[in-house]
Amino acid sequence: MEDYKIKVQQAINERQLSSVMNNTKWRGLQSAVMEEFPITPSFQVKFLVDDYANPEDFGEENWYSGDWEEGLEPFFAVEWIRVNLKFTSSKGRLLEPEVTDYTDEFIQLLNKLKIPFVNEDSIIRIYGYIRSTDIFS
Repeated sequence: MEDYKIKVQQAINERQLSSVMNNTKWRGLQSAVMEEFPITPSFQVKFLVDDYANPEDFGEENWYSGDWEEGLEPFFAVEWIRVNLKFTSSKGRLLEPEVTDYTDEFIQLLNKLKIPFVNEDSIIRIYGYIRSTDIFS
């Protein structure tokens, strides 16, 4: 784990990034989603030392839950996450699936926890590290 921390710190230094989140904020978000939120929304996570986000394919279809218990760890290495808040539930073969949008509720949760974010049309991006605060404008 110590080697991994060194790689993360090197990535932060090389890319001249500043931390937006900390372990306390990540844990607060994690707990609030698992304990208070009506669904556990799917998310895509990008770690600082990886060249790709996981899962790589992340789009409008959201019918599965995210792994909020272990999928974000280690917190110190999270560059950003994208949270999909449009949840699709099947109503059978003959009926169109029902889509419920939880964006407003999630934004309320983030505001309550004082977590900065960017709304990308019902996909919320939460940064662990940034180069410039202009993204929040």
